Amino acid sequence: MRRLSLCMIVKNEEKFLPGCLESVKNIVDEMIIVDTGSTDKTAEIARSYGAKVFPFEWKNDFSLARNESIKHATGEWILILDADERLNPGQEDKVKKYLSMDFDGLYVKVISLGKDGKAKVNEYPRIFRRKEGVKFEGKIHEQIGPSIIKSGGKIAKTDITITHLGYAQSDEIMNKKYERNLSLLFEQIKENPNDAYAYYHIGVIKILVGEKEEGIEYLKKSIQIPKEKSNLGDPLRAVVYNILGKHEIQNGNFSEAFKYLNDSKKLAPMQVSSYYYIGLAHTKKSNFSLAINSFENALKNLQSILKGKPLDVSLEDLIEPETIHFKLFLCYLKLSNLIKAKEHLTKFLPKEEFYKNALDILVDEYKNGDRSVVQLLKYISEVKPSFETFKILSGVYQLEDDLVSAVETLKKALQYKDDDEIRYNLGVCLVALKKFDEAIEFLSSFLNRRDSKFFESSMKVLASAYFMLGKVGDAINILNVISKNIN
Repeated sequence: MRRLSLCMIVKNEEKFLPGCLESVKNIVDEMIIVDTGSTDKTAEIARSYGAKVFPFEWKNDFSLARNESIKHATGEWILILDADERLNPGQEDKVKKYLSMDFDGLYVKVISLGKDGKAKVNEYPRIFRRKEGVKFEGKIHEQIGPSIIKSGGKIAKTDITITHLGYAQSDEIMNKKYERNLSLLFEQIKENPNDAYAYYHIGVIKILVGEKEEGIEYLKKSIQIPKEKSNLGDPLRAVVYNILGKHEIQNGNFSEAFKYLNDSKKLAPMQVSSYYYIGLAHTKKSNFSLAINSFENALKNLQSILKGKPLDVSLEDLIEPETIHFKLFLCYLKLSNLIKAKEHLTKFLPKEEFYKNALDILVDEYKNGDRSVVQLLKYISEVKPSFETFKILSGVYQLEDDLVSAVETLKKALQYKDDDEIRYNLGVCLVALKKFDEAIEFLSSFLNRRDSKFFESSMKVLASAYFMLGKVGDAINILNVISKNIN
């Protein structure tokens, strides 16, 4: 393999650094660490992995520090990582393969995990040939790509992946990071008023800290700069269109949303977000057939991306396949296509959140008069039996006066949870079916549940069961129990 140098800039990273260096120790030929003023064990940890550590005075400019690290590298190729990143397992063969190809830079997928566990995928050129004149640009959110292109180099997309843990930190840590970044970004704009890339990052940070409207205005500024003066490439411009499109959907401005999202789709066909958000907009307008088409395209692209196909956007929300299947289920349900609804239902049932939401939706559809959804409820009870499903089905059967089925599902519900309401309803149904002995068996337990809100009602049904069997004395005893409990 061609010699590969890891180049990093760090400051007080003793928490994250070991995991980072551990992930690349068998792939890189040397580790270059530029330390911008650590006061913890960062330098000591780096040296324990055989890294060369170079102190460097921090000057509020990430590119200066990055370029200092490159200056000390001896490998033909450079790998850039931050301490809170890890090269994912199984990447060694991929790296070897791409370093032997005729490219000067390699995009890798950076999977950023948030505190909520959700992931976003960015693509950056993180591996590149060490060449004269190739250097980072920008005080913050520094880029190497423009320099590679200016030098006549070619950048390829790859399926190499890195996991970024830095966003899964406390609000206090993140807010300090945002304040620092905003300060540097505003400095950058003073130096270059046409720095669309800086406007983009200001917009994103403003949204993250809750200043949404101001953030949206900065994002609009980023795409208003003429393309010939802009440093915002199509993959990132498409991301801005997606954010703006999603914002317009939330404000109910669907025509504007469609314009932004279609522009994104044209610039970056291999993505998920624009298709997904277009589907959401069509759903809100009850255009379910059009929504299905968009969601199907989102799912198709997602499946290709998960198999390693490169993205056409710089940043992609990793929308779960189950989320898209859930949306398709809703659309087909609204179009009364139960066969297709069931097909997508099967895909997301294992996820508890979607399963419970589907039950609520099916109940609402039934209440609104769609009796056909009962067959989907039956299907769910077969493939994912639970207390909730049997409780819902038993209620449906009682409403439809199918007491035999109601008794069967009520008994199944009790197997999952001894619930007073279920036990009471079971007693009522058994009395209605003239199965008095069985009703007495289930209702008698309420004699030991006198605090239950179903106690009095259950005792009345129990007394009626005794009367029906001609056991008048037992019936009177139960009525006396009710009287004493009330007094």
